[in-house]
Amino acid sequence: MRTPKLKEFFYWAVRRSFYDLNLQERKIIDYIVCLLAEFARTDNLYKIKNAQGQRLETIVEMLLEAKSMSSMPYDLDALREREIRKHIGDYSLFMTGIFKEYVERHAFFDLYLEEGRKAYLFVFDFDQEHYIPGSSLFFELSRRFEFYAGALNYMKKTFFRERDPHDPFTDFSRQLTRLS
Repeated sequence: MRTPKLKEFFYWAVRRSFYDLNLQERKIIDYIVCLLAEFARTDNLYKIKNAQGQRLETIVEMLLEAKSMSSMPYDLDALREREIRKHIGDYSLFMTGIFKEYVERHAFFDLYLEEGRKAYLFVFDFDQEHYIPGSSLFFELSRRFEFYAGALNYMKKTFFRERDPHDPFTDFSRQLTRLS
């Protein structure tokens, strides 16, 4: 199975990189390791779907879907909005950290930083309001979002070598495939 090997590799890479940056918060490291292992499968990057079952591929599409949930009065819609907002935070963190140059080249960087920060703050507020344990993790991710994105970018530059700067996704995927 691929995930345990990937998690083991990511745990090693994240710990080493974050240690270099004097970042030793275990909960953050564990969360980011799980995020990287999950997003190593491209279909997990785009797991959010709209009401018609269509895959949402941009932050704007995800934000619109989350906004449509906030106008609904039911608890399930509130949980769905939380799920979408958390994914926006995760997606933004992943993209600004691992694919920073791509995001900058397409002029999404500031948008991703802002929306990622706001998404994690939304999740923190939601979890606090509903007494869901672990909410402080999302507050920390929101508060230092750009720092964690930078730490991921440092990890990528340290442990992954880009051969084709115009197609970083394929290059990253090829390197991950060798780990399985």
